[in-house]
Amino acid sequence: MKHSLIISFFIVLISLLSACGSQPAQMVYQVPKSTASQQCFITQTDSQIWLEQEDEWNALPIAARQQLESAQVDFTQESILIISAGQKSSSGYRLELTNWLLEQDHWQVTRIAHQPPADSMQAQVITSPCLLVKIPKTIKSFTLNNEQGQMLGRWPY
Repeated sequence: MKHSLIISFFIVLISLLSACGSQPAQMVYQVPKSTASQQCFITQTDSQIWLEQEDEWNALPIAARQQLESAQVDFTQESILIISAGQKSSSGYRLELTNWLLEQDHWQVTRIAHQPPADSMQAQVITSPCLLVKIPKTIKSFTLNNEQGQMLGRWPY
């Protein structure tokens, strides 16, 4: 009786260890927070800029870096994507990232460009709305689509 109990215990133990060992470890990701600005000063047209290193960040115009410096990027742990709506003739324009698909090594997201309603009153001022989003370096690729599902950019590591 005691011998069969010990054998049963070892069979259960080996089963548990082999079951745990066969599952790959997966990172759990949350949708990253974005840093937005109404005055990006990067481009005059829609654009996406992928930065992996601090020297690439330092090559941006000073005014753009000042607008986005609150993001506090650690380039040893993350890359950044800056999405710009280009120059706009009034306030009320903004960008949004939605429909995040966070897979183990690939992220996919949709960019939505919001414009002010036609009948709304907006300040007549030149703006250049943009978003900065931090992407962990553990992500192998990142795809940005527009609202119609067309790919705007893909950045592999």
